[in-house]
Amino acid sequence: MPTVLITGCDTGLGREFASQYARDGWAVIATHRDLANAICGTPSIRNHALDVTDPDQFAALKRELGDEPVDLLLSNAGVGLDTGRLGSLDFDYVRRMYEVNTIGPLRLVETFADNVAAGIQRRVAVITSRMGSIGLNLSGGHYGYRASKAGLNAMARSLAIDLFGRGITMLLIHPGWVDTAGGGGGGALPVDVSVASMRGVIGRLGNHETGQFLSYDGTPLQW
Repeated sequence: MPTVLITGCDTGLGREFASQYARDGWAVIATHRDLANAICGTPSIRNHALDVTDPDQFAALKRELGDEPVDLLLSNAGVGLDTGRLGSLDFDYVRRMYEVNTIGPLRLVETFADNVAAGIQRRVAVITSRMGSIGLNLSGGHYGYRASKAGLNAMARSLAIDLFGRGITMLLIHPGWVDTAGGGGGGALPVDVSVASMRGVIGRLGNHETGQFLSYDGTPLQW
């Protein structure tokens, strides 16, 4: 039975990833910022606390898992769009976006890289956004969110290079404009459809494709 560790399972994409992988026979380590949102009633899902801005919680989860192999490490936790324009920016929120969207995934990979290397599939998938693409930015705004995701993309690309020798395949994937709170609501793409499509892309990825920036349907995106 393969194992997946997923961050941000409180709501939205993370919760749907956990449910779909569990239905398909995976052992799921679902992490939550608030354990009150634990997924109950599914024996193959183990719920753990993990605020991706808290180093102590990372250390606690690592101690709990020890050397347990993880086939897929799925970095999903994130905070959504900032809508402020120049003159009305919330810099505390900008800072939080960096802490959650950029630093959190880096700490996740650093903490559990050995567990992934011990797995059979040895994959890391990072949920990013096409709004992190500099080349595709034609509308401006969303300074903090765009920058946090562009930083995430650059970081994950470097990780793909550095982890290749350990047999670990890295993927950056954009989920589409999904109908979740993080997507601003009103998204055209249902959560279950986005997740099913992303799982297909993750499952098909070859190690020669490591470090790619793709949309949920497998379409390559501009950096």
